[in-house]
Amino acid sequence: MKTLNANSLQLTAAVILIVLFGYTAVSKILAYDKFIFQLRLVQMPIVALLAPLIGVLVPTVEMIIVWMLCKDNLRMRGLYASFLLLLVFEIYITIMLLSGKNLPCTCGGIISHMSWKTHLVFNAVFMIISILPNIYKPKYRIFSGSHE
Repeated sequence: MKTLNANSLQLTAAVILIVLFGYTAVSKILAYDKFIFQLRLVQMPIVALLAPLIGVLVPTVEMIIVWMLCKDNLRMRGLYASFLLLLVFEIYITIMLLSGKNLPCTCGGIISHMSWKTHLVFNAVFMIISILPNIYKPKYRIFSGSHE
């Protein structure tokens, strides 16, 4: 009987998050002026003040996470970093929902067309995807056919 560690869940989660963060980072970089403009509309003075810095920092962090997820030896850390970044986004989205203002989303690309409530659920799903490989580490047994 042989034991096989299941890395497929970890790899699948990593690929999904690579697509998400790669897409949103590139979208934010390509539409940098729009991203900064939308950040300045946020009803939090610190966000408006730091908009140019946030405009560089967020896509940079997303691309660093993509790089970590691509590296076998950094993948688990990349999954944790993904979870933490998504948690920060969830807090931001919750603040936006509680503000009652109907401000545009600062996310990149097609994702920016979601409502704030949809964003909350969307990010929660990706948070689960990012943490699941860290919680659930199954081991499968493959039977070789002989009784040992």
